[in-house]
Amino acid sequence: MLFTAPLGTIIGTDAECDLKEAISVFTCKDKDVEVFLKRKAIDFEKRDKSRTYIVFDNDAFMSGIMSILAYFTLSLKSLEFGDTVSKGKIKDIDGFSKEVKGVAIPLVGQFGKDENAAKRISGKDLLDHCMGKIYEVQSLIGGRYVLIECHDIDKIVNFYRDSEFDRLQFDKSDNYLQMVRRL
Repeated sequence: MLFTAPLGTIIGTDAECDLKEAISVFTCKDKDVEVFLKRKAIDFEKRDKSRTYIVFDNDAFMSGIMSILAYFTLSLKSLEFGDTVSKGKIKDIDGFSKEVKGVAIPLVGQFGKDENAAKRISGKDLLDHCMGKIYEVQSLIGGRYVLIECHDIDKIVNFYRDSEFDRLQFDKSDNYLQMVRRL
């Protein structure tokens, strides 16, 4: 059984040292995801820039073993529409107008599994936990879509496509593929 803990509930408690140790041994195939957790997640949490959720094995966690299986980070993003996005898609995402230049949208900013625990949690299970949090946010503040930005690699794109995300555009600033999913 999996247990998802908000990073912010661990920071400042007696468990913070154990968490930092668990973070230090986290390894991920996507080095950007690994580096974010190791070097930025706690600072982003303290500055209210994003919220990071750590996924643990519940039985191990209850036994005092803090081993990170995976994690994801959520934030808000101002999604600016490029020329390649159709007016119909813009209206569907916005909900009102096809003429808007952008919208605020929930962003799955980081999403990854520990290489050593990859078989203990599937990508689908991790995404289900992540989407559960997104739906909680939607029920509180509204919203029509969620955004994920990823490398344009077939295996990654196919995973998200199989999870109901659609290609939207490439981000102008960092050239990540932006994909959206209707909530």
